[in-house]
Amino acid sequence: LAQANRAQQLSVRRRSSHHALANLHPSRQQHRPAMAPRSAAACLAVVAASWQSPLAAAIVDCGGHYAEACSDCPQGNGPVWCNGDCAWDTGSIFRRHDEGGECREAQTVLAPAFGKTLDHLFGNMGPWAAVAGSVTFGFVMLVYACVYNSQVISQLPTVPRIFNIQARERGLFACFSDSQTCLHTAFCMPVVLGKNYYATEVMGFWPGCIFSYCMTFSPFYFVSVLIRTVLAMKVQERLGFRGNFFSLCCMNLFCMPCDVGRESLEVDAEIGATIWCCCNVFVKPQVITEVENVKSRLCH
Repeated sequence: LAQANRAQQLSVRRRSSHHALANLHPSRQQHRPAMAPRSAAACLAVVAASWQSPLAAAIVDCGGHYAEACSDCPQGNGPVWCNGDCAWDTGSIFRRHDEGGECREAQTVLAPAFGKTLDHLFGNMGPWAAVAGSVTFGFVMLVYACVYNSQVISQLPTVPRIFNIQARERGLFACFSDSQTCLHTAFCMPVVLGKNYYATEVMGFWPGCIFSYCMTFSPFYFVSVLIRTVLAMKVQERLGFRGNFFSLCCMNLFCMPCDVGRESLEVDAEIGATIWCCCNVFVKPQVITEVENVKSRLCH
């Protein structure tokens, strides 16, 4: 409405200037007939007629001119004439203006530009987008696992079978108290699981890492949860805890990263290892580890 009022005022000013110049012209001064005063009804008619003029009907500002809609702004001149309240929409930030597009309201073009770009990149890929993402993540994880294996796993002992005092059992959300374990579990869960399986001798690091990666991206989530629960039971048994299948199944069903982080803290405490980013590890002597485990169990 404010834009319409502005356009109407501009129209009135132009019309007034035109009449003023016409009155100053000598020829008009000689031949102009006398005009009778207009009545109120005639004035209203003039105002109503002014709303029908092309300029007064304009409701959008194109940057240097006005139009009834943004689609009317270019008038065959392309994006150069699409400014002000309007913006040139190419459908993606990766397309140039000379590759086509249309003039639309700026708020409908600039706000969802990122979403349109993603749609332009992945919209036509369909299920291949998910496959490409999984392969890319898998490659990055493989590189990190190689570094982790050479710098961390190679220095870790396994859980001792004799003269071993088990550490205290952790709660489900214990990993939130350890930022390093929390980060490793959130972004590198297959690697953390491979380390847990290696330290408890459930399986080797690489089989555990690869199997956990495939399990993470498996479309059969409930089957993955059941397999993970069985492996978690074996880890708990190796640590000396009595794991409950139903409770472990529920924890892995609703919060698998939390259970993996809890398990990682228990395994690290059992072997006396401290692991932090990126791929750094410190392993305490077994005697000190066992003394600390006794202390933790007595104090908790």
